[in-house]
Amino acid sequence: MSIVEFQPQPGESILYRTTPNRKWYVIAWKIGSGVVGITILTFLIFTLLTGPTEGVFISFLPAWAASLLIKSLYLGLFPLAAAAWVAEDVACTFIGEFILTDQRIWVRGSPYAWSQSVTNLEDIASLTWRRDAIFIKQKFTRKIQVHMISDGKLFVKAYEQFAGKSKTP
Repeated sequence: MSIVEFQPQPGESILYRTTPNRKWYVIAWKIGSGVVGITILTFLIFTLLTGPTEGVFISFLPAWAASLLIKSLYLGLFPLAAAAWVAEDVACTFIGEFILTDQRIWVRGSPYAWSQSVTNLEDIASLTWRRDAIFIKQKFTRKIQVHMISDGKLFVKAYEQFAGKSKTP
């Protein structure tokens, strides 16, 4: 899947455009905390679950095969999956983009690095901000979208200013 750039529709104007916080220390924190978390979680899972799962595997595998399987699972597959999760979170920081126009909200890289969504302003029942996240409640599908935006308060304020102006005749 290729990353699609924002293309304004004819007559559409951008009201607010933002990206996730891309400062070096935020990215370093995401990577560093991810590595520390993976290390601690791997150690805990390996320590706590090796014995019980080895007993289960030995019941139908030779001891050497059970040991190899457990080590490759707990010291290989689980840390690899966790590293992919951290890498995806860092990728969201680089790919993420949030654009409010006078017709729609265009989002790329949230909640996943590969995701992209468009929500027409007519379909928004409410748009709120709490703790660095915006919540878009839709009218027609009754779904709630959640997007992490460092300046979500300003994003919602821009929407409210536009919605207030557009509702008056």
